[in-house]
Amino acid sequence: MTAPQTPPPLSAYQRVASTDIDVLHDTVEPFAVGHDLHAREPDAPLDGLVNAVGVGAVTLVWVRYGGGGVIVDTPPTEGHFAMCAPIAPMGVEYRSTRSRDTAGGSLVVSHDEAMRMTPDPWLGCLVIATSTGRLADHLAGHLGRHLGRGHTPPLRFHSVDGPAILPSSIVERTWRHVCGVLDHVTAAEEGLHPLAARNLEESLLTAVLLGLPHTATGRLAEAPPRVPHHLAGTIRDWIEAHHHRPIGVIDIATAVGIGVRQLQTICQDQWGLTPTQLLRGVRLDHARTALTKARPGPRTVTEVAGAAGYVHMSRFAAHYRQRFGETPTQTLRRNVHPA
Repeated sequence: MTAPQTPPPLSAYQRVASTDIDVLHDTVEPFAVGHDLHAREPDAPLDGLVNAVGVGAVTLVWVRYGGGGVIVDTPPTEGHFAMCAPIAPMGVEYRSTRSRDTAGGSLVVSHDEAMRMTPDPWLGCLVIATSTGRLADHLAGHLGRHLGRGHTPPLRFHSVDGPAILPSSIVERTWRHVCGVLDHVTAAEEGLHPLAARNLEESLLTAVLLGLPHTATGRLAEAPPRVPHHLAGTIRDWIEAHHHRPIGVIDIATAVGIGVRQLQTICQDQWGLTPTQLLRGVRLDHARTALTKARPGPRTVTEVAGAAGYVHMSRFAAHYRQRFGETPTQTLRRNVHPA
C-alpha cells in the first residue's frame, strides 16, 4: 500500500520525513505526550511523515508511520491532556483492564491507565495536546461567566457517566477548520496574527469541553443562578483583597457584617463551596498566576506556596494538583519550555 494522494492535515508544517522509527518518535514527542514505539513488522521499512504546529498552549501533530505500521504505547498522561483523532479506525487496548476497542473518532488518552494503540500506517492520526491546567483555566472562564463560580474537582475525561453537551462531531469539525486555517495562512505567506492564534486555540479548547464528556460537564449544563446574593460580590472582593493575610472564616464573616452560618449559606448557594474552599481557591488561583509569571529557581515554588498561606509543601502540591490537574513545578516549567 502507498501513501494517499490527498494532502494530510498540517501539510504546511512538515517537521520530518523519515524511515527511522527513533527519528519519528523524537519528532512527535515534544508535540504530544510521552510514548514508546514498536514496529509491527520489524523487517518492513517505514515511510514516516510528521506534521506539527503549536497554537498557544495547544499543539497539533499529525503522524503516519507507513510500512507495516507501529504499536504506540502511552503511560498515564496525569497532568497532560492528549486526544487522538485517527483518520482511519485505530485499534486501542487499555493495559490494566485488558479491554479493547476500535477508535474511529475522538479518543482521549487515559489520565490513569497505560494504553496501546495501532494507528493506520498510511492515513495516520492527529493528536491534539495541552495541559489539563490550560483546559481548567479555559473552563473556569466559561463557568465564571456562566455560573459565577469555577470548577473545584480535577478535570478528567475518563470514567464519566452521561453524554457531552454537544455531539462529538464538533471536535472533528473544529480541528479540521483550525488545520485548514493554518495551512491557508502559510500557503498565502502571511503570518498568523496573535489574536487569530488565540481565537484558534480557544476554539479547540471550547470544542473539547463541549464535545467530550468530563467531570465538569454537569456544571456547564447548569442554568445560571437567577439572582445572586447581594453580599456575594462583597465577600468575594474582600477575600481577593486579603487572601495574602492569615485570615479565616470568622474574619470573612466579621468583615462583611454577618454570622459564620449565614456566610456558609451564601457561599454554598452562590458558589457551591464552603467559605474555606472559596478562600483556598482564591489563594490557589493567585499562586497559579504567580507561577506562570515567575522565573524558575530552587525556591520559587516554596515562596509561592508560602505567599498562598501554605506551610506544608505536600499539602500545597496536593491542593494545587487537585484544582489544576498538574503540579506547581509543571506550571513553572512552562516558563522555560512553553508548549
